[in-house]
Amino acid sequence: MTEAEVAGLRKALQTRTVIGQATGLIAARKPCTPQQAFGLLVHVSQHQNIKLYVAARRLVTAFVDELLGRPVAEADRMLWDHIDLTTANASDGTVTVDPDTDTDGDASRTSMSS
Repeated sequence: MTEAEVAGLRKALQTRTVIGQATGLIAARKPCTPQQAFGLLVHVSQHQNIKLYVAARRLVTAFVDELLGRPVAEADRMLWDHIDLTTANASDGTVTVDPDTDTDGDASRTSMSS
């Protein structure tokens, strides 16, 4: 196995771990199923136009910083706010933002089928 392959496997393991952590935090906070939580994470990633593992890492970091009483970056707090405004619907597999609480006015663009 080459050094590049080993590095790629290490990165994949780290990425998978942080995505799992973020999914668990979302599932506990909403509460929702792990599948719904993953769907919400995907939704946030797409809505913010950032890679899935970046969204996950930012959510986990914001959670830990808040738990430890450290300042949380406003952009990371906004990711959690977006999740709080977003609903995972188990019956039809959709993720939606409540138009009554949508802060950026784009609720019509945020529906996503799983």
